[in-house]
Amino acid sequence: MGPDDFIVAMVSSLNRPFGSGLITPSGILLNSQMLDFSWPNRTANHSAPSLENSVQPGKRPLSFLLPTVVRPAEGLCGTYLALGANGAARGLSGLTQVLLNVLTLNRNLSDSLARGRLHPDLQSNLLQVDSEFTEEEIDFLEARGHHVEKVDVLSWVHGSRRTNNFIIGVKDPRSPDAAGATIL
Repeated sequence: MGPDDFIVAMVSSLNRPFGSGLITPSGILLNSQMLDFSWPNRTANHSAPSLENSVQPGKRPLSFLLPTVVRPAEGLCGTYLALGANGAARGLSGLTQVLLNVLTLNRNLSDSLARGRLHPDLQSNLLQVDSEFTEEEIDFLEARGHHVEKVDVLSWVHGSRRTNNFIIGVKDPRSPDAAGATIL
């Protein structure tokens, strides 16, 4: 992410630390995209299987890899963001909430990544909230008629932000290896 307007957001489709465990003769580690299909009784978030994403011969799985790049609408001055998220639809909710915090509410990237996130599961009419939500906040949502389920982690969002000549890279604090950030 530099002054020449070259920005990259990258996410991985390995799904596991070493993907499928298969390496090509040229040394490329193959992913395990088969896990992105919706499998009956084996869907990762225990929701109802998606017919649109069921296993079929010759079909590619729908993937929620979410590399996102944001740059100023006009000129070179302003905020540049490169974000990536995991967690399928939950990742989209998390990414959207981080973007709203940074771009609309003018919060810094570190605080935006650390804030609690929620995700509406429309199939079960359930509002999922992560471990950053307090009991008081959950009571507030339930008092307004929401059925709330608290989960440890909804998704991880990682990113970098450049404002003027200041660049910061931040991992989601929920991530097990989030011990560091890089400031350039």
